[in-house]
Amino acid sequence: MGLISNRLTAAVIGAAALLLSGAATTPGRAGEILQQVISSGTLRVAVMGSLPPYANLTPGGELEGYDIDIAKGLAAALGVKPQFIIVDSAGRVAALQTHKADVTISGFTRNVQRSVTIAFSEPYVIAPGRVMVRADSPLKRMEEMNDPKYKISMNRGGDSEPSIKAKLPLATRSLYNTNADCLNALLSGQVDAMAQDALYNAQEMARHPGQMRMLEGEFSRKENAIAMPAGDPDWLRVINLWVEQFNASGENKASFRKWFGTDPLPIQAAY
Repeated sequence: MGLISNRLTAAVIGAAALLLSGAATTPGRAGEILQQVISSGTLRVAVMGSLPPYANLTPGGELEGYDIDIAKGLAAALGVKPQFIIVDSAGRVAALQTHKADVTISGFTRNVQRSVTIAFSEPYVIAPGRVMVRADSPLKRMEEMNDPKYKISMNRGGDSEPSIKAKLPLATRSLYNTNADCLNALLSGQVDAMAQDALYNAQEMARHPGQMRMLEGEFSRKENAIAMPAGDPDWLRVINLWVEQFNASGENKASFRKWFGTDPLPIQAAY
């Protein structure tokens, strides 16, 4: 993350100095979060602890993963240290609304519904929404699951829930608090399928060889981004600048290859 850290750190320290002196303050909450992060020396980051390879809590109690590296890179660019706050899927929003976290970086898909209450940066990775089933399932295509007899596990408060409701309105949606619970429900036969992004699915299929596969078809185009409390345009501006440089520098591609073993999809959508 060093290539972009030095450039952004200098800009942020200068902006923070102005904010702390009161010279750059604007009405409302502008600059409030940036000032608090710089003055405290800590970036509070909400993450889920069981979302490999985005984030995962090791047996030794350490967090690792693609999003964890992103959080560390952002903190380094700001000249502060990351402090991780482990939450469940719904807690990714709540931590921002209650100002317990400065950002959420946790396989978090931006959409209009969430943007009503929180803010999102530009995306840093694209992850198609796919349905995963056990290897012995007779199903071939996602559309075959549009029947009440089929149960699909998904995160409570996650992006998959409204997407599956729109794509497969007749399917039975089974909600769980964590991805690990969703996966266990699938492997144990409590549900017929699991809805999650293709990157997570591929990781779990590799960890459970021969046990699962993905159905043909996508239920969404997930744009993962950094989330933050709404109402602070200065904080959004700084985060967006970092994301832009992270994407353009090649550091994002290198980190993605490290955790996923392949190149990321193009961020720019083709319409």
